[in-house]
Amino acid sequence: MTESAAGRPPGGVPGSLPALHEHPRLREQMFDSCVLGVDPGLANVGLAVVARRDRATNLVWAETVRTNAEDDESVRLRLLATAVTRAIDEHRPEAVAIERVAWNRNQVSALRVARATGAIMVVAAQAGVGVQEYGPNEVKIAVTGAGNADKRQVRDALVRIHGLRQVPDQPDAADAVAVALTHMLAARMRAIQAAAR
Repeated sequence: MTESAAGRPPGGVPGSLPALHEHPRLREQMFDSCVLGVDPGLANVGLAVVARRDRATNLVWAETVRTNAEDDESVRLRLLATAVTRAIDEHRPEAVAIERVAWNRNQVSALRVARATGAIMVVAAQAGVGVQEYGPNEVKIAVTGAGNADKRQVRDALVRIHGLRQVPDQPDAADAVAVALTHMLAARMRAIQAAAR
């Protein structure tokens, strides 16, 4: 079962480009770059596509994928993998950015997140899309400037500081937006550093 941003079906937020999945090559023409952000987990996975065109960064689509706790873990992982495959097929990202599992949390929970992360990495590799991981503090610092920001502060910064519209209230989806944006900011910084060499 999935829940799109603001309760919409998969396909985007208002002002997005719902025809992308109908015309896959349009993404290359319309966007300078496009990233699929993932906030991994077994119960809930946040997915978000952030794209940049003409120096403007936009939230194209966001969704939370939920799995049933009564199902076998392998079934739940397959559901997550299918959702990520669909997102890659529809939005054609240049990169997949994943929030790195925090091993200082509950070890059982961390192991489940690690398994979900592995399944997502395999899907990305099969699609030929590169993967980059970012730690929770890296994401918070990139988005808010503070490594101790809470989830609400991260979401507020996405809207107020970075000007993204329709950022979902659902925490997992909002975190996925933050991870995707972190990758874009990091990629831009790497490009600047490379040009300065």
